[in-house]
Order: sequence, then structure tokens, then C-alpha cells
Amino acid sequence: MAEVRLRRWRLEDAADVAVMANDEFFGPWSTMAADLDRWIRAEMAEEHGPTRAICLSDDDRALGRVALRPPDLASDAVRCQAVRESDQPAGELSYWLVPEARGRGLAYAAVRLMIETVVAGSGLRSVVLDIEDGNQPSIRLAERLGAERRSPSRVKADPAGTLRTLVVYVLRVA
Repeated sequence: MAEVRLRRWRLEDAADVAVMANDEFFGPWSTMAADLDRWIRAEMAEEHGPTRAICLSDDDRALGRVALRPPDLASDAVRCQAVRESDQPAGELSYWLVPEARGRGLAYAAVRLMIETVVAGSGLRSVVLDIEDGNQPSIRLAERLGAERRSPSRVKADPAGTLRTLVVYVLRVA
């Protein structure tokens, strides 16, 4: 498994992750492009739950993000028809990597580490991964983690109003 570490966000990380504002999968959902400074400060304050910068074990540069939204701050994905009562309480897990860091197993290692260090003590029974249909790298990661794809899929408008199909994966953590 790739050697990664997770750390809290810092202001200087903004320059490392600004490229994500235009990413084909992340960009449509993010408010990063509108106000990068506000975005990084929200990450630092953990306004939506625990969030960590993904770094290589021997490098401090932020290469990505892994975050957990507890049930009260999660999207409606954790309460959709695909998530069963037996999955509750469920949080929402999200992740991304800058393009140059993809394809090396870093996201898998980071998500596993987040589950071991943050999710394990949260009292959650499961985490939901809400993935845009067609985002094959993220779907492969969810399946590699052992998450179960659930039906039905969801249709949701991104911040620009474009309707997008999302598939729901549920990963039991307790």
C-alpha cells in the first residue's frame, strides 16, 4: 500500500490544490473556484466535519483531500432510499486527488487511514460514498474498499444546475 499521511489543512495548501477547481469530476460540485481562500479556511475550521490533506509520508505537500461528514452535516445521500436503516448512523465519506497524484494507490491508502483514525471512533455504523456515474476511478476505489453499490441511483443538480446521476456505495465500518 502507498505510504501516505493525513494532516490538517493550512492556508499555504491552497496553491497546491487550486488545480482541482477545474477538475472534470470535482469541479462541478465544488465552491473552490468561486473563493479558494474561503474554501481552504472552511477546511481548516472543519465546518462540515473532519477533513484532512493527503500527503506522501515523506513530503508535506497537499496532494488531495479525504473528509467525513457526520450524519447531521452530510448530504441527503445518507438518507436516500439506497441506505438502509441497518446502515444508520451513516456519515458521508469523500475524497479526491490532484491529477498528478492519481493512479498510485494514494486515495485507497488515505481512505483506509481516515477510516482507521477518524471514522473508527465516530460511532458510525457505515459511511456513504456518493459518486457521479461515469467516475470510474472513484467507483473502482469504492469497490476496492469493499463498499456495496446500492440501488436506486440518485439524480441531483450540481451547483450550476446541471442534473447528474449519482451512484450510492455503502461501506460498513462497525
